[in-house]
Amino acid sequence: MEKKTLTYIGLIGGIIAIVGVFLDWITVTVTAGGFSVSAGASGWTCTAAVVSPYLALLGGILALLGGIGLLSGKRGLGFLLPIGGILAIVGAGWFYADLNAAIGAAGAAAGVGVSVGAGIGLYASIVGGVIALIGAAGLRGK
Repeated sequence: MEKKTLTYIGLIGGIIAIVGVFLDWITVTVTAGGFSVSAGASGWTCTAAVVSPYLALLGGILALLGGIGLLSGKRGLGFLLPIGGILAIVGAGWFYADLNAAIGAAGAAAGVGVSVGAGIGLYASIVGGVIALIGAAGLRGK
């Protein structure tokens, strides 16, 4: 694949990671009496309690800046693309681990009819980071 195409792929990965932070990272569904109510909280909303969404956002921004730098001919900024991808994956993965630990600890306390899980934004941030890393493959070679 051409380096320019891979750079565009990395740029898109950074955008996806950034957008993912503003989508639901947590979903809660309560079922009672045949009715079901769902709610979600974005990664940005969760920053009051944890720092990991900031890390994912920073990773997306760095990947975006690295991609823009490469497309504008500034190869010196290219190192930001893989670093951003890694940070986005680490930030979202850290939050996912914390979420699973909290769900496990509160599993019995939640009661029947309450389910808590990861939202689409969390997965989008992870996928965005992976796509940014794939785009960084264009940095190898000449």
